[in-house]
Amino acid sequence: MKIEKFSNLLRELQKCDSCTNLCEEQSLINIYNDYIFCTNIPSIWTDWFNRLSSELMIIGQDWGPYSDMKKLNNLLKKDRSNWKELIESEKSKTKKILDEYIKKSSNNRYNIDNIFVTNAIMCARKGNNYRGSNINLKKSTINCSKYLLKQIEIVNPKVILTLGYYPLLSLSNLFNFKIYDTLKKTIENFPEIKVKNYVIIPLYHPVAQIKKEEQMEQYRRIWKYIK
Repeated sequence: MKIEKFSNLLRELQKCDSCTNLCEEQSLINIYNDYIFCTNIPSIWTDWFNRLSSELMIIGQDWGPYSDMKKLNNLLKKDRSNWKELIESEKSKTKKILDEYIKKSSNNRYNIDNIFVTNAIMCARKGNNYRGSNINLKKSTINCSKYLLKQIEIVNPKVILTLGYYPLLSLSNLFNFKIYDTLKKTIENFPEIKVKNYVIIPLYHPVAQIKKEEQMEQYRRIWKYIK
């Protein structure tokens, strides 16, 4: 049932052009126009269909460059057995640091492979940059929020982890709870947020200039809800 619902959601995303025309450069690309592409492993982060029953969901900001996703898909078409090696070859440190926090805080009971990973912005970036002002982060985050909600309802996780400000902004709009204008202030005042059947734990981005112990304090909160 979950697989069918998620497949229908991906087909619904095929029709969306809310963010691809926000600027002249059309700096976001709808990856769902190619159904085979997006039902494969669309990113080095996740294989969606194998994680639809995860108790944990991580929501990042966006997928990053389409060029990287396309490269990964082409490699997987040739040989799907090298999935682990492809993860290790990721150019940024984000995933490795996040995996380290998950493992350490859970005493090695969990790692990134146990978790459903998605993003507040569902399209991929045009060009080769992971960051920058070439996309309208706030507008695209709000545009995508209805699709994010459907993913949450399908997976039905116990705990939702948000990486950075914009995923938390999306959830605050969806579930009508208060956040501050900075992530740090929000975490200090609302380290855990309970809405409906979910516990939302806002996290700093793994590569943010925040002390490791301060970050670990948030990760340790996860495991009292995951047995």
